[in-house]
Amino acid sequence: MLENEEVVVDGRSLRTPWNMKRSEPRIAAVWVLPWAWILLAMMGAADRRVEVPIDAQGRVAVSRIVASLADATGVQIKPPDADLTLPVRGLSGSLGRSLLSDSLGKDVEVEFEEGTVVFQVPDGLGRGASAVSWRGRLEELSAKTEEAASSRARHVLQARPSYRPNDPSRPTVCLVHGLNSSSGGFAFMIPLLEEAGYGVVTFDYPFNQRLDDSCEQFRSDWVAFRERVGERRSWSLLGHSMGCLVARAYIEGPGKEAGDVDSLILIAPVNGGAHIARLQPVLQMIGRFTAVRGRKTTRALSQLADGSEGAADDMLPGSPFLTRLNRRPRNEAVPYHIIAGNIGLLTIDGRKQIEDQLDLMGRNSGPFGFLTQLASTEVLPILDELTDGTGDGAVTVEATRLKGAPDPVLVAANHAELIRAPILFSDPGPVVTMPWILSWLKEDHAARPAANPERPAPRD
Repeated sequence: MLENEEVVVDGRSLRTPWNMKRSEPRIAAVWVLPWAWILLAMMGAADRRVEVPIDAQGRVAVSRIVASLADATGVQIKPPDADLTLPVRGLSGSLGRSLLSDSLGKDVEVEFEEGTVVFQVPDGLGRGASAVSWRGRLEELSAKTEEAASSRARHVLQARPSYRPNDPSRPTVCLVHGLNSSSGGFAFMIPLLEEAGYGVVTFDYPFNQRLDDSCEQFRSDWVAFRERVGERRSWSLLGHSMGCLVARAYIEGPGKEAGDVDSLILIAPVNGGAHIARLQPVLQMIGRFTAVRGRKTTRALSQLADGSEGAADDMLPGSPFLTRLNRRPRNEAVPYHIIAGNIGLLTIDGRKQIEDQLDLMGRNSGPFGFLTQLASTEVLPILDELTDGTGDGAVTVEATRLKGAPDPVLVAANHAELIRAPILFSDPGPVVTMPWILSWLKEDHAARPAANPERPAPRD
C-alpha cells in the first residue's frame, strides 16, 4: 500500500487515496484525473496581470497597451506608430476604460491603479480557439488608433490647390477656424474666395487645447510653411470666432514686425470673451460619451486624446489669456475689419419669458429662491449671447468690439451662418458676409506691397 502519494496536475498537488497501489495506474488515472479537472475548473485558470504605466499627465499610451498585451499573449502584431494617449482620471478616464473594455472584449478586465493601468488577461487568451478573435481585436484597436491619429495629424497649416506662392495675380487668404470646428467650417466660403481669384491656405488645430499652445502652433506652422515654399508676399488673415484670437495673437505678437499680413478680417471674434464657453466641457463630454457608447472607436479615440477643455477657459471674459492679449497694442501696419451677427437663438419675447420665470422663482423665500438669484447672475450674460439683437447665439455684439479697431459691421446672421449659407439653404448657397470680405480683401491687398524678403522670420 502506498500512503498519501502526491500527484501534481498543472502545478497543483492532489493525493491518492490511502488504499491506492502502484500496480493500479489505470485505476488511479481514472479516479484522479476527473477530480483534478473539476478542481481546476472550480479554481479557474490563473489570469495574467499586464501593467502599462501612466505618464506624468495622467494618461496612457495606446501603443504601449497594444504592445504589452500582444507580448503577454504571444501575438505577433505591429503596435500603432501613433503617439496617442487616453486619460485615466475623472469622467474622461471612465470613458477611456469603457472604450478599452469594449475594444478588448469581455474576457479582459481593465482597472486603473496608482501609476498604472492593469489588464487581467485569462491564461489561455490568444491560444487555441481564441487566437484569431484576440488577434483581430488587437489589430483593430491598432488600426483605429492610427486612423484617429491621422485625423489629428491634419492639424497643420496647409495649402489648397488654388494657392500659388509669390503670384501677385492670386493673393492668398489664410483661414483660421474656431471652437468645435475645423477648416471644413469654411466649406461654403472657400469656393467663393477661389472664384474671386484668391488662393486659400487653411490652419487646423486641436480646438480644445490651451490657446497659448494654439497660438504658438500657428506661429510655428506659418513660419515653416512660408519658408518651405519661399513665400515673400504678404497674406490676408481671416478668422472666425476663437480663430480670431489666434490670428490676433500672431500679428500683435511675434509677427508684428514681419510685414507678412496685409489684412485682418475678424468674423464674430471673441475679443471680450463668451460666457457660453462655460458649457463647452459639458458639450465635449456629451460628444465623448456618445462616441464611446455608440462604439465609434476612431472618433472616441480622437476626442479622448484631445485632452482638456483649456480653450473654453481661455475664452471666458476676464481670463488671463484674454487679459494678456487685449493689453497688447494693435498692429498699426495691418488694417482691422470686424463683422458681428445679431441673430441669436432666442427671440426677444422668448428671452423675456425666461427672465420672468427666473424672477418668479427668485422671489421665493428660502434657499431655493437664493439659489435662483445666484444662478441668474450666470444665466443673464448667456442670454445676452443667445438673444436676437444682442448676440449671434454664441458671442454678444459688444464682445466683438476691440479697442483701437473699427466698430463691427452688423449683419443679420447667427454665429455659424456668418461663414456659411443659411442652415436650410440648398448647397452651396450664399454667404451673407462675402460682399464685405471681398471688398476689404481687394482694398487692403492693393494698398500693400510684397513682404520684404530680407526681413527675418518672426521667432518667439
